[in-house]
Amino acid sequence: MRFIAAVLWSLLCCWPGPVLAEEPPAALAMSISGSTTPALTPMSEIPAGAPIRLAPDTELTVLDYTRCKMVTVVGGTLTVTRFDFDADGGKITAEVPAPCPRIHQLSAGSGGAVAGGFIARGIENTAGWPLNRELVLAGTGAEAVKTAAIYAAGRLDAPLVRLEVADRRARIPAGAPPLAVGGHYILRLTLADRPAPVDMPFIGRAPSGPSLVVVLRRP
Repeated sequence: MRFIAAVLWSLLCCWPGPVLAEEPPAALAMSISGSTTPALTPMSEIPAGAPIRLAPDTELTVLDYTRCKMVTVVGGTLTVTRFDFDADGGKITAEVPAPCPRIHQLSAGSGGAVAGGFIARGIENTAGWPLNRELVLAGTGAEAVKTAAIYAAGRLDAPLVRLEVADRRARIPAGAPPLAVGGHYILRLTLADRPAPVDMPFIGRAPSGPSLVVVLRRP
């Protein structure tokens, strides 16, 4: 029995392509200076287990979803999965904590329903996020975002604050009234290709400094 278990474990560990193909993206390319193979663009998601080759002088900063860290790599080959972060032949020049991203799978229909939730070190958690003044909008649905506003939960008649949306970012304007830590809110996004808004409930947490990343994935 031990022999059979060992063989099965070996097959699972070494199983090619299809297993990784079912994994969701593992990281987000935040900034790139230089060239990569395959080519990456800022704010594009990095498939789990896909090797990204960097030219010797290329600097790539990624948001590692599972570990909630911003990691900068120069050169080598980068591979990110839920279980590992490997920069073979490259040099990690920076590694700092970052707010865990909020990831939403947009529904296939025309309505605004979403599925999924807050990702915290690989474990789905309640919808709590830091009240940082800027949201970075990423994923295949980010380009369609037209407006963003924050409402008090259960009071969608008037927003508490309307965010300024430009260049895949949504910013709380200077002078806007502060939101309370522990408060229950809804982030409402309107998308150009959807008649109904997308509502994301969350609980306010203490600001953490860096921008919070919101990833919108199309079906």
